[in-house]
Amino acid sequence: MKKMKLLTPLFIILTYISFAQDLPTWSADVAHSNMGFKVSHKAISNTIGDFRDFDLVVTTPNDNFEDAKIKMIIETASINTANSSRDEHLRSEDFFDAERYPQIIFTSSSITAKNDNTYDVKGTLNMHGVEKELILNMTHNGSTTSRSGSELAGLYFSTIFKRSDFKIGVDMPNTVVADDILLNAEIEIVKQ
Repeated sequence: MKKMKLLTPLFIILTYISFAQDLPTWSADVAHSNMGFKVSHKAISNTIGDFRDFDLVVTTPNDNFEDAKIKMIIETASINTANSSRDEHLRSEDFFDAERYPQIIFTSSSITAKNDNTYDVKGTLNMHGVEKELILNMTHNGSTTSRSGSELAGLYFSTIFKRSDFKIGVDMPNTVVADDILLNAEIEIVKQ
């Protein structure tokens, strides 16, 4: 009887692990994706850029993306604004301090459907040594199959956050570089 009491929880745990491993997983096709951002400069124009080195993994328990799990890892030093001197400045201690904080990580805690193809993605953004809760707007642009038979899906993420919340560019006046940063990421994911 005692053995049976010990075996039941063990069976439940092993079943859960087995089920979790069977969940479909999707990874970003970086060649067909863009991790972009935009920030106002001197209130008269926008500087746009992206991060060239990143990964995004999605685990889906349903036919849609509700209740999925998302983990996004961005290599900070891969920032690109099409201006090498500005990019070096952004990598420096004045802004992202890429050497000390080499990665930007977002981990979802919940994904809630708003309608058929849009979702609220709640999670934690860890950037520049600061963790903050953030909500991303996610749109499922559609799904298709590649010529090789792989399942593909297109996701668009957007949100606005304050660089001051993450202590980025604290000495840079908001009149020069705005505090609000727009994230706009077009991500193509491939089912593994």
